[in-house]
Amino acid sequence: MKAASTDINHETIALYGGSFDPVHTAHLEIARTARDVLGLDKVVFIPAAASPLKQSVMQVDSNARIEMLRLATESEPAFEIDACEVERGGTSYAVDTVRSLQKDHPNAKLFWVLGGDQLEILSNWRDIEELAQMLTFIVFKRLGFSFQKPQIPGLQLVEIEAPLMDQSSSEIRERLARGEAAGDWLSPAVGAFISAHQLYTR
Repeated sequence: MKAASTDINHETIALYGGSFDPVHTAHLEIARTARDVLGLDKVVFIPAAASPLKQSVMQVDSNARIEMLRLATESEPAFEIDACEVERGGTSYAVDTVRSLQKDHPNAKLFWVLGGDQLEILSNWRDIEELAQMLTFIVFKRLGFSFQKPQIPGLQLVEIEAPLMDQSSSEIRERLARGEAAGDWLSPAVGAFISAHQLYTR
């Protein structure tokens, strides 16, 4: 696959939205794989204020989620964090975020990192036809979900093969709530932060 352009006036930026409650090693490996395979200039992690398609409530506040992201990504020069959705508040819609980022990066080629589970419900995203014209989706396979392109006009997808990882934030929260260790599912810095602040405990 041809690497993306690194022309300073035409940055290639992947946007990686999610609750990151907490951020775990699979999140980081997905971001690294997207960066390396597509030759991206940067991957921007965007913690959501509230997801419109998930019923679960964030388990820790936004400041803690952002700090865990900072700790997890501080050794990765190509990784950034944008708290725009948290600052905007309310329900987080990707199309609003991309509209805002396009104003700040008018010449950038934008991508959105997507898991196979989200691909199946992509047609339900707000203003998805407009969003499909604004960027390309990077799709990673996920256990239990098949890859089938939704019928959305103008939709552009790049499928990336990556090791199938079974880490999930919900499983990590359940383990921690039971007083169990999360093993190598968390970076050492994030694990230490969770322990120091007794997050996700009952």
